[in-house]
Amino acid sequence: MSSITYPKRKVECLNGVWDFSFSESHDWNDENLSLITYDDRLPVPSAFDAMPGYNGKRGVGFYRHAIEIPAGSKSRINFNAAGMYAKVFIDGKKVGEQYAAYTPFTVAVPVSDKTERELVVMCGNRFDYDIYPLHEIFFDFYAYGGIFRDVELQVLPEGSLIEWVGVDTVDYRTGDILVKIRGLNNGDNFTVAIDNQKPQEFTASESPTEIPLKITDFTPWSPATPELHTVTIDNGVDAQTVRFGIRQVKAEKGQILLNGKPVKLLGYCRHEAHPQYGPALPYAQLIADLQILRDIGCNFIRGSHYQQDPRFLDLCDELGFLVFEESMGWGQQVRHFTDPKFIDAQLAQTATMIQTSYNHPSVIMRGFLNEGESDNEESRKCYEALINLVRKKDPTRLVTYASFKHLKDLFLDQVDVICFNTYPAWYTDRNIENPLDEIVPCVHNFIDGLETLELGDKPFILSEIGAGAIYGWRDPICSHWSEEYQTEYLKITCNEVVNNNKIAGVALWQFCDCRTYRGAGALGRPRAFNNKGTLDEYRRPKMAYNTVKEIFKGYNEK
Repeated sequence: MSSITYPKRKVECLNGVWDFSFSESHDWNDENLSLITYDDRLPVPSAFDAMPGYNGKRGVGFYRHAIEIPAGSKSRINFNAAGMYAKVFIDGKKVGEQYAAYTPFTVAVPVSDKTERELVVMCGNRFDYDIYPLHEIFFDFYAYGGIFRDVELQVLPEGSLIEWVGVDTVDYRTGDILVKIRGLNNGDNFTVAIDNQKPQEFTASESPTEIPLKITDFTPWSPATPELHTVTIDNGVDAQTVRFGIRQVKAEKGQILLNGKPVKLLGYCRHEAHPQYGPALPYAQLIADLQILRDIGCNFIRGSHYQQDPRFLDLCDELGFLVFEESMGWGQQVRHFTDPKFIDAQLAQTATMIQTSYNHPSVIMRGFLNEGESDNEESRKCYEALINLVRKKDPTRLVTYASFKHLKDLFLDQVDVICFNTYPAWYTDRNIENPLDEIVPCVHNFIDGLETLELGDKPFILSEIGAGAIYGWRDPICSHWSEEYQTEYLKITCNEVVNNNKIAGVALWQFCDCRTYRGAGALGRPRAFNNKGTLDEYRRPKMAYNTVKEIFKGYNEK
């Protein structure tokens, strides 16, 4: 089930086949829709440039759909994600826009006496920093355009709406929780119901309203016991039901504690990607991916490098996976971190991510700015603003970011968990005879260096590490790009992780091969894919699959 439902709103899923038009030359600032000819049909959700007719094209896609709304009714449309950026029109009038791919947004539908309305969504996928500063052409994952995720129409009741409900675990041992509610006015009467129990009556006295409650019959949420509960807030006019789990995560003495017990995070970095669907993955693929990860023995997923699909997080809640979620970012530089427009965009998308995934117990840590220039003092304002935002908006999760500046990073003292991306024995000196010998000393150097910096009490995670392999390429001398080399690489890495109590976890790079650069950047990415997946892009396992599985499952059975 969805982790959020609205019992008193009329909710209609707008997924389906919509009218479509594409132009490579359309000016993004041209909002005159009267000349658009819809000569095709495409599914929603979809990435239009993952479809055969538009593969690799850059421009503007137009999605059109007829909707029905009772005359005179207030309503809104929720988009779970559109990219790379989008504008929304109702009956030819612009009602909203979004400049953060993978980030949900909502538009209000103007009230009308008409019942039949025309919905048009413009989606742009050209690289243009002035329009969309969050995604650059140098990113090592393909930038798609389209309506990526579910679209939903809500017809709203008249009166005060329950806008947001969040649940904090106060004490995982006693079942004490704190329910936070936005949308109530001072003096409003409302009820709170936990699971199927009798509702309790309350009166709002502040905004947001906070209600301490206790759940008496519960099991703390964990990968072994992913037990979930619901809370329903009802003010007589509107109601909202959210799902949550009772659990606590802390960082202490170099360990990550889940419900007071140390947990070693074993898993993968994973992109929302498939060669046929782009980032618009069907439910069957989401479930298949999690079944594969469970088979390997994983308990951990790093969502790379953007906000995750709510459906995927729902499944992680239900199946007991631990998630590191991060907002959009990859390799940005000082010129970004000193640009107020970029900083504002980062803060906005990260705040939305926190609000959207607040009640997912699977999400145990949050991050941002993967592999940014965090060794430069000029980056401080941006990093500290994001660290403070994440900590303020949700103090119940761990704060981190994946650094490739390692021991030169300037902001490690401000995070809860230290995450390093590193590729010893892959990006290496070509004159080294046995590059695999680099892996363990590299990891030990990080651990020793953190002790020297007096940061050894923070949990340390290898947030990326791995080697490429072309599916089916076998080589008796175990060379780069062979399945044999990747297998030996991951064998050394995984054994070091499970046997070293100074390492709190690993997110191997990566779960499956993913499309990336199409130009000269592909000279270092055979097939124009990042080939470091333990599975290929169609989820066919490489030789390393069983090696990782044996090590991870062996550790789990101890």
